[in-house]
Amino acid sequence: MRIVHGSLGSYAPLGLWLTAMLFAPPCPAANAQPGPTPPVEVAPAINDFGLRLLRTLTDGNSANTVVSPLSVSLALAMAYNGTSGTTRTTMAETLGIAAISTEEFNRSNRSLLDRILKADPAVQIEIASALWLQSGFPINPDFLRLSHDFFDAAPESLDFAGSPQQAASHINDWVKQRTNGKIPKIIKDLSRYTVLVLTDAVYFKGRWSVPFDQKETKPRSFHLREGRSDTVPMMVQRGEYRYLETDSFQAIRLPYGHDHFAMYIFLPRKSTELPALLRSLDQQHWNQWLAKLLTDKGQLVLPRFELTYGHQLNHALMAMGMGVAFGPEADFSRIHPPPGWLRINDVEHKTYIKVDEEGTEAAAATSVGIAARSVRATPPFEMIVDHPFFCAIVEQHSGAMLFAGVVTNPIEH
Repeated sequence: MRIVHGSLGSYAPLGLWLTAMLFAPPCPAANAQPGPTPPVEVAPAINDFGLRLLRTLTDGNSANTVVSPLSVSLALAMAYNGTSGTTRTTMAETLGIAAISTEEFNRSNRSLLDRILKADPAVQIEIASALWLQSGFPINPDFLRLSHDFFDAAPESLDFAGSPQQAASHINDWVKQRTNGKIPKIIKDLSRYTVLVLTDAVYFKGRWSVPFDQKETKPRSFHLREGRSDTVPMMVQRGEYRYLETDSFQAIRLPYGHDHFAMYIFLPRKSTELPALLRSLDQQHWNQWLAKLLTDKGQLVLPRFELTYGHQLNHALMAMGMGVAFGPEADFSRIHPPPGWLRINDVEHKTYIKVDEEGTEAAAATSVGIAARSVRATPPFEMIVDHPFFCAIVEQHSGAMLFAGVVTNPIEH
């Protein structure tokens, strides 16, 4: 079967900068009849998970780290639909959806993606999800239906066992195409025990509502955490912004297109204070700080930058409480019975972001590899009984040996 090319919109939130939380629901007409119950909002859980993931990956003293909360959440959400028992409980807790029923969770993801697709025609957003199956491996039809109905992911068969490099190349080509070439490779190696790979690709390209003037861009010093400084191109803009200033940081909102998407920048007072800001950056504070942004006039000096980031998320997700999904007790029996037969063996995540005078281009891809329990492969044996041997006759229930002996000459009476 051919993969469904994600016709849904991409996610706005990439790392800390893009968020889908700002869309206000339309006001109902005065005489409108009650409609179906709207799905529970899953965006707060996605953002909270993303912030926890970011804090797990970096303390603010390490290299550039950019994650896509929605990209990782979407890939794991598909895997979550295949879980049962403790695996399901721990994944729900890690994703922050323990209080949401599976039906509500899937409906909310579907609603959020549809909503983002229609948010702003001035912003280019693409998203695609896919299921890659080991050829001939049976998958629960209900799992395939959920993946298709809520994530637009249809299955395609590959030969992970016989041609793992060719399978990886096929998936990488798919990701490269869906991210407009910004992420050319998501998978390096595939285990020959892989039976399922879930992939998600995101592409975002938006022009600033008010672009920066390229003539204003000048080289300036950027102060690093070690006390050093580098010279980087700095863009300059003056105008009215949604802005917040506290004793600890400054924050600003930069809108894209028709103002349905925006970048948020939080700047600690000192170059050494990013770790403290990061430790306090959770969903509760995020909501509080965004609510305090007020319109103010000022000048913004922002570095022009382009960066890529890639990381295997296995250890981070284990540290966040999802370890059982990677171990021998994993229960993905809603994908394929029995419990303990399948487990997550690899979660890869890569991001790209470019910020310049015109706007922002960003991409993300996530892959979740699910493998069968490893069984040592052995060649067919050959046993030639052509020399003296021992034999026994044993009662099976008690294990009692009824006869036992050696045979040194089969034709001797």
